[in-house]
Amino acid sequence: MEMPGKHTGVLLGWAFTMIMAGALLVGALAAYGFIKSGYEEQLDRRLRSYAATSAASISAGALDQMTAEDVPLADLYRERLKALKKYSGVRRAAILRRDGTLMVDTEDDTAFGTRDYGFATDANELEQSFTEGPVATIVYEDEGGRVYRNGFAPVLDDEGNPSEFAVAVELEADYTDKLDAVAWTMGLTVACVFVVTFAAALLLAGAWNRLQRDLAKQTRLAEQAQFSAGMAHQIKNPLAALRGYVELLARGLHEPAQKQIADKLVSEITALDRIVRDFLQFSRGAHGSIERITLEAALRPVVESARSTGGSNVEVAALNLPAVEVEVDSTALREALSNVAVNAAEALREDGGKLTVRANANGRFVTVEFEDNGPGIPEEVRPGLFEPFVTGKADGTGLGLPIARRLLRDLGGDLEMVRSDSTGTMFRATFVREAD
Repeated sequence: MEMPGKHTGVLLGWAFTMIMAGALLVGALAAYGFIKSGYEEQLDRRLRSYAATSAASISAGALDQMTAEDVPLADLYRERLKALKKYSGVRRAAILRRDGTLMVDTEDDTAFGTRDYGFATDANELEQSFTEGPVATIVYEDEGGRVYRNGFAPVLDDEGNPSEFAVAVELEADYTDKLDAVAWTMGLTVACVFVVTFAAALLLAGAWNRLQRDLAKQTRLAEQAQFSAGMAHQIKNPLAALRGYVELLARGLHEPAQKQIADKLVSEITALDRIVRDFLQFSRGAHGSIERITLEAALRPVVESARSTGGSNVEVAALNLPAVEVEVDSTALREALSNVAVNAAEALREDGGKLTVRANANGRFVTVEFEDNGPGIPEEVRPGLFEPFVTGKADGTGLGLPIARRLLRDLGGDLEMVRSDSTGTMFRATFVREAD
């Protein structure tokens, strides 16, 4: 099986980060555009409203009679424009002729008949106001770096038609500071999200690489298990034939020494055959043949196996075996639990003792406990108790408990040693009540 390269996780994480950062940046730019457009539209309405309101309070006929800046009418309109400036927040207000010359200006009491650069540059918008009504200009920046916009509205005559005069207002584009704040906020947000996303991507990349390493390891183990199982199967058949040949030869032997050697050969072949069978079981795991059976029926052969192994010296008590139904691979379950029970019975067989089997169905899981009052497992054996070929028995294969744990994990559970000391040993087996 070809595995992805070790840098695949980093590349995927970097690609994910770039996609997220790009999407966020596009969203931020779009949001900034909408906000800016909203501010500009709001300022546009304010400008046109201020200019139109002021123009409505001015008489075109009176302006025709104005000949200088010091006439009372000029003072009256100048005060009105100053009031507009004070209460509306405009920076400047003025009355212009259609050709752009000033009539009244809040900035200069002697501006009558002059032209102002700030308004003169907007000659097109000024002319447009006479044909289309109140208009607002684009954003400008003056020599002092201030950003502003102008608005124009025509002064109407007695018949409601545009006269030769217009009101001009100048309003600072104060939203630019807000836009700068928004831009900084969005920039920091994008940067923070980028950093967080990149950090998360690195963590995911690390997890991906660990997953790939674990998968490669499991793949190698599976291949080794498959190879080992095949080798064990190939060994098993010649062993059976060898045992048959030895037993056949033993029948023709008459000398006690020769018969003793033959019997020893048969015993060793039997032990070797047991190791091969256990190894095959360890490699094979659960078979997946699911059936519905009561827990009591599933545990009955386990208890009988323990009693048969322990003999008369061992008392096997089965307590609290509920008659609930379970849906499991009953063959694998029986083999797993029998290995635990038989191990305990063998440990008690020489000096005698008691083995208690308890079961409990709780929610999704079933728990089976095996508790004995034997001498306990040797301390040096306990750390590797569930590793293959680790055993404290002289004639043990060291595969019973590893097989039991392997099968129970295949059944969605586990096997653990709860305690082991001079007063006895207790194992707890769990499995899923209803198999997937």
